Amino acid sequence: MKAKSVGIISRLDVNDPKGYISAMVKKLSFKVKLFLDPVTASLAGVKEPVEVDEMYADLILVFGGDGTILRSLQLLPKPTPIFGINMGEVGFLTVVDPETALYVIDGVIDDFQVIERARLAVKLNESELPCAMNEAVIITSRPAKISQFKIYVDGKFMEDLRADGVVIATPTGSTAYAMSAGGPIVDPGVDGTIIVPLAPYKLSARPWVVPGKSIIKLELMREDKESMVVVDGQYTASVKKDDTLSFTRCDTPALFVKFGDKFYDLVREKLGR
Repeated sequence: MKAKSVGIISRLDVNDPKGYISAMVKKLSFKVKLFLDPVTASLAGVKEPVEVDEMYADLILVFGGDGTILRSLQLLPKPTPIFGINMGEVGFLTVVDPETALYVIDGVIDDFQVIERARLAVKLNESELPCAMNEAVIITSRPAKISQFKIYVDGKFMEDLRADGVVIATPTGSTAYAMSAGGPIVDPGVDGTIIVPLAPYKLSARPWVVPGKSIIKLELMREDKESMVVVDGQYTASVKKDDTLSFTRCDTPALFVKFGDKFYDLVREKLGR
């Protein structure tokens, strides 16, 4: 694919002492139509920024870390291929550093391939919440308070948990909160969904990996323990007794520019320290 228009999004607290972002804006301004978010526009001295939810572009460059990409995915007005440029700390969704990005961007603009990453559709009773790229976390509203959950997979009872919460994650999100909670690392190419209890009061409670097409339902059982669901760390909603959360595959996957096959290298590099 060839990009004729490019949006550029930068993390809210970006620190760019070497001027990589301004250099990228200057370089691309002669090649494509540009849409700059307010942070990028301020750095580049451009007076007409474009909000992320108005970026109808062929390609999106994101300067930041995974959090910036997760935020962008929830705001973009349409599924758009993302090219992540790492200015964060971990960066499993970013593919290059800023210096390399300046070197390779001409080739990316002229001819890029797209890969799809599955997301989770999240529903609270009858209300549809934003789709999750990494995970949806159900936790008690008050720290250090335990709650009770029932989990069903495709209508079959799976688990009754007393726990601080539950993480429902995609394979992409397996290296995020789910891994920190004791879940497995799963190759993004695996068609599955990961269920990880948070501090369960039960020795037999273990993480599960179920088919990606499964319909997972979770019910909150304790009337005195209000909880919340947090989607990708970006969106929060309250969950009360008798509420039902359901999780299934989102109809619209996330789109990323294919740039090498670095998953196992990233796991060794980022998590092997």
